[in-house]
Amino acid sequence: MENLPDEILLQIFSKLSFIDLLSGVRCTCWRWYHLSSDSTLWSNIDLSLIKCFRSTDSIQSGIKVMLREVHSCLEHLTFSNIPVNGGIYELFGSCWKRKNKVKFEKLKSIDYSYSDVSSRNLRVALTNHPDIEELILVHTKITLAHVLDEAIHLQNLKCLVYHDSKSRDINSDRLINKLIVMKVPRHCQHLEAVELHTLVADLDCEVLSQFFKYCTKLRKLSLTWSTNMTADSFASANLCGQYITHLGLHDRQQTGPYLDFVLPHFPNLLHLTVGGKNIHLDDTIAISEFSPKLKELELEISCEDVLEYNLTNFFNSLCGLQLQIIAEKCTLLTKLHVPCSNIDDDSVIFLAKHCLFLEDLNFSQCHRLTKNSLFALSKHCLRLKKVSLQDTLIDHRYMIGLVTKCSNLDEVILDHKSPEISSLATSAMSTSVSTEIENNHVDLCPREEDIPFIDMTLSAEELEMQHVLFNNLSSPESSNLSSSCDACFMYPEAVTCTPVKINHCHLKKLSLKYSLAKEKYLQEIIRECPDLTYVSLDGSKHLTDNLIITLAKCCPNLRHLGISSTPSQSTEGETTFGDAALLALVQCSHNLEVLQCLYNCNITSIGVTALFQSLSTTLRSLTSLSLCVGLGYSCNIATVVLHGFKYLTERSKQQLKDASATARGISFIVLHLDLLKKR
Repeated sequence: MENLPDEILLQIFSKLSFIDLLSGVRCTCWRWYHLSSDSTLWSNIDLSLIKCFRSTDSIQSGIKVMLREVHSCLEHLTFSNIPVNGGIYELFGSCWKRKNKVKFEKLKSIDYSYSDVSSRNLRVALTNHPDIEELILVHTKITLAHVLDEAIHLQNLKCLVYHDSKSRDINSDRLINKLIVMKVPRHCQHLEAVELHTLVADLDCEVLSQFFKYCTKLRKLSLTWSTNMTADSFASANLCGQYITHLGLHDRQQTGPYLDFVLPHFPNLLHLTVGGKNIHLDDTIAISEFSPKLKELELEISCEDVLEYNLTNFFNSLCGLQLQIIAEKCTLLTKLHVPCSNIDDDSVIFLAKHCLFLEDLNFSQCHRLTKNSLFALSKHCLRLKKVSLQDTLIDHRYMIGLVTKCSNLDEVILDHKSPEISSLATSAMSTSVSTEIENNHVDLCPREEDIPFIDMTLSAEELEMQHVLFNNLSSPESSNLSSSCDACFMYPEAVTCTPVKINHCHLKKLSLKYSLAKEKYLQEIIRECPDLTYVSLDGSKHLTDNLIITLAKCCPNLRHLGISSTPSQSTEGETTFGDAALLALVQCSHNLEVLQCLYNCNITSIGVTALFQSLSTTLRSLTSLSLCVGLGYSCNIATVVLHGFKYLTERSKQQLKDASATARGISFIVLHLDLLKKR
């Protein structure tokens, strides 16, 4: 690395987030420290990447210092739900001392989505930065009227995105809000993208005509469908419509076809999103006839509609014939989302043969699909990157063909539906964020004053068992693991992993929840995907030690691992992996950040102790751990207190103390622990 020129290092650093720049690059050496101060690296800051493990005051002070340092080069700023005060939301615009004011001269984009920003904060920020070109507010507490009143003063505004919050005021005057919306295109004539998803204003033909008249550069239009829209609503789009490439029509509750009078006005559509109650044959004919250049098609359905679909409206969803009509003409499709559809294998096979450029597919809850659909996609759609077949009848063992042939895969979701007994057991439990306690009037742990915080060292028998476990990791799946726990903690670099194939699948995210596939099929899939960073096998039936060891050895970049059992599996003794699997993760998964292993009766204090001891050696990156302790489990809360207390955040420490204090007549405790990042 010392011989690399500065230009190449800067190109590498530009791919990193500001969190990595602060905590990694700047702490490596003086040369990297100075290079990381380059203005080109700080043009985009996303505060949602910050994990709130420390106090709110320290987070706010750190954000203030950082924003003041990069104010001259910052172009895009995203807040999300990070807890900050109003002064930061206002971009220091209301500081009473002139010397404390900061001007973000190059700032062009602000995203307040999911934040606690107030209307006053928004007014101050936009007043001091009138050159903003992109304004995004999704699910905030600011009303539509207040947002648009401030937006009309941004003459250079090019992108406006607003989504109603869940606590929207349904009693607000819809007519007044409509008139405010109509003012926007007259004042912001440079708009190129407009996304207004709201139910507090009638976005009818009068609103559309204003946008089509004044915003001649409009390229993206996404609106909530109004009940007042008719066939004449889009008549004024003849001139502007030919330049629009992205169109979204959401939350249409009316029945009957309508795309036949909408799409003719947008001949150059590349992206179409339709959300509503149903899809008609005339609509699919209109899509194929008027939008042959379409590359992305999303037919969305809301949660309420899903329930209605499952019970009464099964035949109003997209059927196989309609999918074939679309696939026959729209052969350039790269993205297709049609969840909760009535499509079958024949239609998917037809789609795969005609649309060879598909990269993103979502067929979730399409219950008529079987393995034949998966075979067709594996054979013809070799460019696939994302596949979602959640809650279908496809057996996971047939996924091996997909990962061997589609080497560009990045994300696969094939979660099966949770068993009914599991969902009932889960719903009966507490939904506390950090700890869940179930009372069965049975003594689980000693009382708080009796918990042996000091005398919890491993006994000679436990040390011998830990030594045997490491020595027994000599199966074909674990022959390269070291033979003692000391090697795990002192010599992690000596651990060797499985060699990576030259031609392998580059899959990063794999979710196979509640899988019934046998161990050998899951192992085969894992071996073909050594680049996995996110794996979820929660509730799977064949979670064995060999499977987890294979995963740890073959996927060195693993960051998130979900291997929780279900409460029913725990009760019936179906969980099969134990301490051997955890010790393999300790030795091989050095990049692991999140580990979830709930409801596992086979995990003892040996495995839990090894996890906590490795936090200062091989598992330095681990920030979240979920496990069960107490009656029915082989580990108690005292083990967690002794070996893990010093690694916990202040919030988790307090939660653990509360759990210890209330552990009197309870059956077991579910712990979700946040761990300190720097150790």
